Amino acid sequence: MKALLVMPSLDNGYWKKLGKKVGPKSEPLSLLYIATFLNYKDHKAEILDCEAEGISYEELEQYIKNNNFDVVGVAMLTSMFSQSLEVCKVAKKVNKNIKTVVGGSHASVMPMETAQEESIDVVTIGEAEITFKELLDAFEKNLPLTNIKGIVYKENGIIKKNEPKQKVQDLDFFPIPDRKLIKMYLYRPSVSYYKRLPAYTMITTRGCPYRCTFCATANTGYRMHSTPRVIEEMKILVEEFGAKEILIRDDTFTLSRKRTIELCDAIIKEGLHKEVIWDCITRAGLVDLDLLKKMREAGCCGIHFGVEGGTQELIDTIHKDATLDQIRNAFKWARQVGLETRGYFMIGLPGAKKEDDLATINFAKELDPDWAQFTVTVPYPGTQLYKEAKEYGNLTSSSADWDNYQTWSGFSNDELPWTTHGRTSEELKAMQRHALKSFYFRPKVILRKVTNIDNFPILRKYVLGALALASGGSGRPPE
Repeated sequence: MKALLVMPSLDNGYWKKLGKKVGPKSEPLSLLYIATFLNYKDHKAEILDCEAEGISYEELEQYIKNNNFDVVGVAMLTSMFSQSLEVCKVAKKVNKNIKTVVGGSHASVMPMETAQEESIDVVTIGEAEITFKELLDAFEKNLPLTNIKGIVYKENGIIKKNEPKQKVQDLDFFPIPDRKLIKMYLYRPSVSYYKRLPAYTMITTRGCPYRCTFCATANTGYRMHSTPRVIEEMKILVEEFGAKEILIRDDTFTLSRKRTIELCDAIIKEGLHKEVIWDCITRAGLVDLDLLKKMREAGCCGIHFGVEGGTQELIDTIHKDATLDQIRNAFKWARQVGLETRGYFMIGLPGAKKEDDLATINFAKELDPDWAQFTVTVPYPGTQLYKEAKEYGNLTSSSADWDNYQTWSGFSNDELPWTTHGRTSEELKAMQRHALKSFYFRPKVILRKVTNIDNFPILRKYVLGALALASGGSGRPPE
């Protein structure tokens, strides 16, 4: 069977609504895993990244028409629901017999609702490598879908849901993503996320065992690629694609201290630390000074921590399972060993009053990471917060439109889909803008950024970022 896997263009939705191009271009790893597995199993799979390649719906229609695909698979995140749906409509317009399959975080947590769309034939739930292969086998032989686990589908106009599929525990079962399926030269992270180019992404684990209420991957277990497998993929990125930096996008990279040290030792043994630098994301309570020293020795150049709130009460409310002192120590130790730091903070958490958000902003200034990200709290489907949305806050009319589920709404004209009790949409949007301005427009931060500029793209990005912040209101805390 011949399948096309599509990453829709975000410019038609989320980022366009923000009025500017702020999104990075990262390789569509989920589609790469699926396509590689399908090709490995004797099917023919291609990837079309409409976002990275700037493909319009008209051009997509022509591409599908010219290549006679049997199946079109589409990635679906919440904020790109309408764009994913439009891709399915385009496929059906070309040929009503083309099978359309959608998967991804939104489709997985709302499969029955997603399957109600006329242009969608099948919804995959969770990891889709094996599921997609079984679907192609069934389509090819015109077999019923009854025995394929982990899908929702239509049969004679009736929506049916099969039993769930168990996750593959040995991640090495899946072949290394074949990045030759995409145009690697198109991919470049947002400038604040890299130090050297080319910079590419990879994952070494899947899932997270923690219970943060705002996160859709909470309580999803934890599985790891073996150290030799990770080393092999890093070598491919370096030797075949010239990677100078690798962004490891695991949810919780250092969950296993033993495994992290083992991996660092292997990187050093293979000499990769002399060829490529890398960064990672983890939890503040899962690092210590000695571990960070080892990571730095192995080429780690930066580390990202999810802080979320600036008071213990806020952190406890969202079940972050961290303390302010743990967070302080993590940033202190990271700076001590020479790692660049990034902190993630949230505005309008459940129960947060104005003074709580101001405390979060002040905590960010105290921690003083090299980069701070302030997003508006959004109850995404699949999270505990989504289930508790009415208990902790108010859904607005915007909640009916998935395109409005934007964590950067402070720079859009849209109403927030949800606000915690006692707060308003306009107030929280203003607070997000205030957070960014008050953090980045401090003299010491400006000096630090200016002295670290070593190329024109970074200078250009800083200028554009500063102009965007400057045009977003007064910068004072909302009244």
